[in-house]
Amino acid sequence: MVVVAPKTPPFPMLIYLTAFFVLAQDAPVPALDLAALGEAIEVDVAKITGRSFKRTVKIKATNAKQFTDYVIEKLAHDGGTLRMAQDEKIAKMLGMIPRDLDLKALTLEVLAEQVGGFYDPPTESFHVVEGLSEDLTRVVMAHEFTHALDDQYQDLDKLDKDCQYQTDAQLALHALAEGSAMEVMERWMMLNIRSLDMAAVAESQASFSTDTLAAAPPYLWKPLLGSYMAGQTFLRKVEVRTLMTRPAEISVLDLAWAKPPVSTEQILHPAKYWDEEMIDLPTPLLTDTSRLPQGWSMERRDVLGELMLAIMTTPIDQREGVETNPLKLLAIRYTNPAATGWDGDEVLLLKGPQGASATVLFTWWDDEKDAAEFAASCEPILAMIGSDGGFEEGQELSFTLSVLGQGVVLGVVSAPEEMEGLDCLALGKVAFEGVKTVR
Repeated sequence: MVVVAPKTPPFPMLIYLTAFFVLAQDAPVPALDLAALGEAIEVDVAKITGRSFKRTVKIKATNAKQFTDYVIEKLAHDGGTLRMAQDEKIAKMLGMIPRDLDLKALTLEVLAEQVGGFYDPPTESFHVVEGLSEDLTRVVMAHEFTHALDDQYQDLDKLDKDCQYQTDAQLALHALAEGSAMEVMERWMMLNIRSLDMAAVAESQASFSTDTLAAAPPYLWKPLLGSYMAGQTFLRKVEVRTLMTRPAEISVLDLAWAKPPVSTEQILHPAKYWDEEMIDLPTPLLTDTSRLPQGWSMERRDVLGELMLAIMTTPIDQREGVETNPLKLLAIRYTNPAATGWDGDEVLLLKGPQGASATVLFTWWDDEKDAAEFAASCEPILAMIGSDGGFEEGQELSFTLSVLGQGVVLGVVSAPEEMEGLDCLALGKVAFEGVKTVR
């Protein structure tokens, strides 16, 4: 797990009057004594959270290239390169990103442009990107010290690996981690408001670029931004946040870490986590892949969750880049009516004979009305996907979209015309029958 801080994270209050992300500053910035800066910040973070650091946190300076190299190495070591390639195929087959998009390249470009610091759990160290002003560096360090402290008490890497094959659960964990760091960072800013040159921070931020992020599809920027914004909103126990929303109590952070949220549904609808009478855990779906036809095999099994399904069902003409106007950042919604009512899902990436491939999505909903609404929202998306033809030369697309009570089966198959099709509906019936049996 790599937990990062944008070069200027999305702060409320004074910082909300300026920009959200930053790039390298035009004017050269002298090298900073990170160790000296860190001493006071570490003390402050411990005081704010009421927890002492168990071990020394190493602080290092890095640049954009070094960060990119680090991410590439991390992906290769943790199997992330293969996973990202599979993510890309699933996203393209479900119409979430354009077919010509290189997801890995764009992800690295966005991160290199936006990240101001990152914490690496295996080495218990955090890195601050060179070129930031002293005050921006201090703010980033407060954020990263919080990650380090959370890691010493929670073991972030283990938590991340426990849910590494479930995108939904992993996004929920990341939202908790970033929400926690944002809450502590904001308290640190208020504690040190007299020593922060806010005018200089605002002036430096005004010259920064967000071109790469602004041009990225929601599939990339919404989970990234949502981990900070929705994560913090979750800790404040509200669904819609304003500049007047009260900060979370520090005790709330401790409660959330004691039993982390398990889905983006809980992040986006905090009452489904915090209210004992409304707690809503995902319904597990586990498709019996032994029933796949001869020649077909499973490459990837995953859970997308409400946040990703909201991105998937966003109408094509509404899929825009992020606007970094502070008030518009607050207005971003990370779900929609089509994805609300989610109760569980499973997506399979399948490989077939003769170069065929398929992505099959099984979703389970709170009631039949929610299921029908989701299915209806998928129809124009499938029409868009179909207009581009098969995913490989000589292949054609076939689709399955069927509502089975509270369940919806959506299948996208790219295969040679003469090849026998994949019965996605039969797989879905088995998956949903298992849900009924459990209940």
